[in-house]
Amino acid sequence: MGMVGRLFSSVLGHVKNPLYRNSLYISLSMMVTAAAGFVFWNVAARLYSPSDVGTASAVISAISLVFTISMLGLNFSMIRFYPRYGERVIGSALAATLAASLAVSTAYALLAGRMGSFEGVFSAEFFALFVLFSLAATAYNVLAIYAIARRKAEHSFVQSLLFSARFAFLFALVSLGTLGIVSSFGLGLLLGTVYGLASAGWVRPRLDTEFLRESLTFSIGNYVADLANVAPNYVMPTVVLTVLGSEEAAYFYIAFSVANLLMFVPNAVNTSFFVEGSHGLENVWGTLKRATLVSYAYLAAATGFVWFFGGLLLGLFGEEYVAGFGLLKLMMLGSFLVVPVNFSVTILNIRKRVREVALLNVLKAGLFLGLSYTLMGPMGIDGIGVAWIGAYGTVLAVIALTGTIRRAA
Repeated sequence: MGMVGRLFSSVLGHVKNPLYRNSLYISLSMMVTAAAGFVFWNVAARLYSPSDVGTASAVISAISLVFTISMLGLNFSMIRFYPRYGERVIGSALAATLAASLAVSTAYALLAGRMGSFEGVFSAEFFALFVLFSLAATAYNVLAIYAIARRKAEHSFVQSLLFSARFAFLFALVSLGTLGIVSSFGLGLLLGTVYGLASAGWVRPRLDTEFLRESLTFSIGNYVADLANVAPNYVMPTVVLTVLGSEEAAYFYIAFSVANLLMFVPNAVNTSFFVEGSHGLENVWGTLKRATLVSYAYLAAATGFVWFFGGLLLGLFGEEYVAGFGLLKLMMLGSFLVVPVNFSVTILNIRKRVREVALLNVLKAGLFLGLSYTLMGPMGIDGIGVAWIGAYGTVLAVIALTGTIRRAA
C-alpha cells in the first residue's frame, strides 16, 4: 500500500472511531465558542457604550447562571445513562430543565426589577426576553449534550456555528442599547436551539420516571459540583455592577473573558484527559505529567504575550478597556494554580469521587466570591484577580495537605 496509504488509512480509522470523532467535534465547538465570544464582545464594545456593555454583561451572565442552575445535573446523567435509556433521556431532560428554567428565570427577572443596578433596563419587554432567552439557553445546552451523548457531536458543532452568528445582530440593534446586546445574544441562542431540535427529530419534553429515579443520586452529586464550579463566574458581573458600577463591570467582564479565552488550551487538554481517563487509561499518571507539561508550556508563552501585549489586546475593544490590564495579568498568573487544581478535580471525577469534587468546588466558590467582595472596595477590579489567586492557591494547598489525590490513586 505504501507509507502514504498506510498513514491515510490510519487517520481515516481514527476519524471513524466514535471516541476520536466525538472528541474532534467537541474541541471544534469549544474553539468556535471561544472565538465567537471574543468577536461578539469586541463588536459590542465598539458599537455600544461601556455602560451598555457593563449592564448587558451582567444580564447575559445571569442568563448563563439560570441555565446552569436549571440543568439539575442532568447534563452529566444524559451522557452516563444514554447507553441504557437511549432516546428516553432527552425528553426527560428537556421537560425537567425547561420547567426549572422557567421558574428560576421568572424569579430572577422579578428580582432584577427591584435592583437599582438595572434601573432604566427593566421593563415588560426585558422580562419577556429574559425568560425566553433563558429557556433557549437551557434547551440549547441540553440538545448539545444530547448530541454528544449519542456520539453525534457534529450537531453540537453546528449549533455552535449558528450561535456564533450572534454578533451580526449587534449592528441592527444598536438603537436598543443594553437590550440590543442582550437580544443579539438571545437570537444566536435561538438559531442554535432550532437546529438542535431539528437534529434531535423535534423531540417532545416528556418525563421518564424510571430514568430520573435511577439517575437521581448521580445527578445531584454532579449538580452541586458543577454549580459551585461555574456559578461564581456568572454571579461576579452582577456583583461588580452593584458594587463598582456599569463601566467598571464592562472593564472587568472584558478582561475576565479574555483571560478565560487564553485558558482554552489547558481547558481542552484537561477535557481530553477526562475523556481518555473515563475510557480507561493504562498510564494515568504518565499521561497527567505530559498534559501538565503541555499546559504549563502554553501558559508560559501566553502569560509572556499578555505581559508585553495585553494592553494592546484590551485596546482592541476600546481605549478605555485597558483599565482591566491589571486584572488580566493577575488572572494569567493565577492560571498556573488553576491547572493543577483542575487536573486534580478531573482525577477525582475519573475515580467517581463526586463528594470530594463538590467539596473542593464549594470551597473555591466561597473563597472567590468572599475575597472578591472584600477586596473590590479598596482595590477595584484588581481585587478580583487577587481573590482568584487566593481561592485557587488555598484549594491547591488543601489538596496537597490532605493527600486527596494520593488517596484517589
